[in-house]
Amino acid sequence: MPISVSRRQLIAGAGAVALAASSSRARATGALDQVSLTFDWVLDGLYAPFFYGISTGIFEKHGLDLSLQAGTGSNNTALAVAAGHSTFGMVDATVLPLAVSHGADIKVFCGYLRTSAFGICYKNNVGISQPRDLEGRLYGDSPGSATFALWSIFMRRIGIDPAKVHLVSASPAAQWNAFFSGQFDATYTAVNDSFLKVKDAGHDVSAFAYADFGMNLMSKSLVAHSNTLKNADLVRRFSKAFIESLEATRAAPAAAVAATRKMAPQSSSETVQLAMLSDTFKNRINSKNTDGKPLGFMAAADWNELVEILADAGTLKEKIAIERLFTNDYLPA
Repeated sequence: MPISVSRRQLIAGAGAVALAASSSRARATGALDQVSLTFDWVLDGLYAPFFYGISTGIFEKHGLDLSLQAGTGSNNTALAVAAGHSTFGMVDATVLPLAVSHGADIKVFCGYLRTSAFGICYKNNVGISQPRDLEGRLYGDSPGSATFALWSIFMRRIGIDPAKVHLVSASPAAQWNAFFSGQFDATYTAVNDSFLKVKDAGHDVSAFAYADFGMNLMSKSLVAHSNTLKNADLVRRFSKAFIESLEATRAAPAAAVAATRKMAPQSSSETVQLAMLSDTFKNRINSKNTDGKPLGFMAAADWNELVEILADAGTLKEKIAIERLFTNDYLPA
């Protein structure tokens, strides 16, 4: 089942409502439900389960004709789902409380990375060897990104006044060029994604992962509009197909990477993608509160911690009830 993002139209806002009424009829006639998924960022190895699930027929087995689309940041993807421009979205959980508090009628229904890979990348030749060495340094981040609020929270958690770290605004498109040209000494990264890419390119860099210093956050998660969630059968089939694809990828990562590179030729090298999946399954797929729980399951304690951190940082004006943010009701029984 080949993927062709350009030939499939994303579901419009009104279509999300119509989808709930038409899905059961489509299943009865043997037709596949056309659904779209917009990622938070580029099509790459972290999303190998989706490519592998498509190429092996897992999504089709569950009655789904899935199209994939790259995104331009978690916040933009959340807004696209809220506006009905995509059936599902993959977003970092850190953007959800603010989006929902601002009126976005969306909710996470399946967790993917339940331990955050966000952290700070730094050059090895500038005298940084521990987080406290960031004091007095130039730090580059992108306002509006999922990481922008996190660096200051992390600084406070390790006892550094964020005002003593000099913030430089850096767009995602210019981030790495600015970093390597010397405009700042450290920058945001995901240790299972962009950090692996720059290391593979031969740059002499290291990174701190927030989770390694006690700041664990929910991370990449599947989100849908409330209208889509009314179609419980569709959402459950999607969750089941994703989790089956996740298990298949863990069992055969090389095959999953091969499928990703075939369907998304612009994606990273095999070496980088295998490293992405290795870190994902070793360090990110669970949290301390979800150990022993099924894939996709989200712990209330993790969501409470996320809201507490964002509220304490001033990102949220008031704490939002976690029931508005997530549900485990659509996971396979």
